[in-house]
Amino acid sequence: MSFRHVLIGLNQSQPYFVRTSEDGERQVSWRVWVLIFLLPAGFLGAAALFFSLSLAVVLDYQRTVGEVVKVYSWPGYTPWDGETTDYSPVFRYEFRPGETTEASTGQSSPNWNYAVGSRHAILFDPTMKTDVKQDTFEQLWALPVTLAGIGGVLLIPALIGAAFVRRWQRGGREANA
Repeated sequence: MSFRHVLIGLNQSQPYFVRTSEDGERQVSWRVWVLIFLLPAGFLGAAALFFSLSLAVVLDYQRTVGEVVKVYSWPGYTPWDGETTDYSPVFRYEFRPGETTEASTGQSSPNWNYAVGSRHAILFDPTMKTDVKQDTFEQLWALPVTLAGIGGVLLIPALIGAAFVRRWQRGGREANA
């Protein structure tokens, strides 16, 4: 047995990405498919997770109107605007009939510089006084939509890459036929 055959035999028994067998068949490992679709699947999976969390908020939380009693502010940064000021409003709302409480969403945005005394639609968890979400697209749906968009864009080159790999794989069979 020649040295070349020993190396080919060793390669056939080891993990691989792509290889050509002794009979000329081109083989592609599952590892290639994982690498091709890892990022799109990750972003689309994260989008599905955050979509389900937002959907749970919409379905399980109670709607009410909260009055802004305070707005915290601090310096922030966004890739689009550069230096910004981020705002986090604190809402007063009726938690139970006759029982008011105050809570913040725990998040901030340059868009949330609300006037003290203004009223806004909010969602609150009826089991926890401090769990509040604004009933807005930005608070509930912007992250899942953005992640789904990135996943969809990444899916395009992944599908093109998969087509090239399949074409390479078929080339080995057609050449030997």
